[in-house]
Amino acid sequence: MDDRFARGNPNNIFHILVVDDDPAAACVLREVMKNLQHRHELHFVLDGSDALDFLHRTGGYRDVPFPDLILLDVNMPRLGGLDTLSAIKNDPQLRVIPVIMLSTSRSPNDVRKSYMAHANGYVQKPTSLDSTVKLVAAIESFWMNFALFPTGEERPSQLRQQDDSKGDIPGSSAVASTPAHTGKPIAPGSVEASSTMRNDRSSGSAVISARKSGCEEHNRLLDEFGMAVRELIDLHEQQFVAIVEDDAECHRFDLLIHMANEKKQRAKYGYLRHVDEHLRRLPEMTR
Repeated sequence: MDDRFARGNPNNIFHILVVDDDPAAACVLREVMKNLQHRHELHFVLDGSDALDFLHRTGGYRDVPFPDLILLDVNMPRLGGLDTLSAIKNDPQLRVIPVIMLSTSRSPNDVRKSYMAHANGYVQKPTSLDSTVKLVAAIESFWMNFALFPTGEERPSQLRQQDDSKGDIPGSSAVASTPAHTGKPIAPGSVEASSTMRNDRSSGSAVISARKSGCEEHNRLLDEFGMAVRELIDLHEQQFVAIVEDDAECHRFDLLIHMANEKKQRAKYGYLRHVDEHLRRLPEMTR
């Protein structure tokens, strides 16, 4: 396996994303980490919403590297740590990134919810410089020296780089920045983005053609669309349960559902565009 995928980047730099709305704590962490022996780079964002933009390379984060480790605070404005953690671990391309909850909270409920949402660890924020030094040393010792990371296609950085190189498939920055589909044909002569596609004989032939030809891209896009749909359904179910249980924080699902719906839309139209390509090539293949 190519060494450049060992840490998901060509220079073997260990990238850490720190998600914390406390600039003072971030400043202390940056100063202490200057003494690390391993090549590393810290990236700071103030809340969960910015963290997801960073990870999806949207907004002002189009050219950022993908992190090898995320240090995530629990209590933050806009999108809190637990909801951010849930969004990361529900994303097939992001869930392999280790996430350590780093918070002042010692609430057993926060700790339990974090591990239930598949956090890779929960650590109380250091209260002194000495304890900060010890924590940073522990991070370096374990995550930079001993921990093994996914390589090849399992590595989120490589997956995202492949998406970016294609430019016109779901998850790429090019697609993320395009406006929502208006209901018109995706391209001249393309199928409509509606349930009528299932009943259209030509579209069905294009889908069958793609499957028979063993088109890996077709299968990948279809799987991606299916996962996006399931993720959206799961979030709606969680919100329903929260409302039934009279959870005062049930509104936290609104942003997650909005983001999941956008992801589903990108996946759907990416798949439809691919089917349309097979549809346009169908006459040539049947000659």
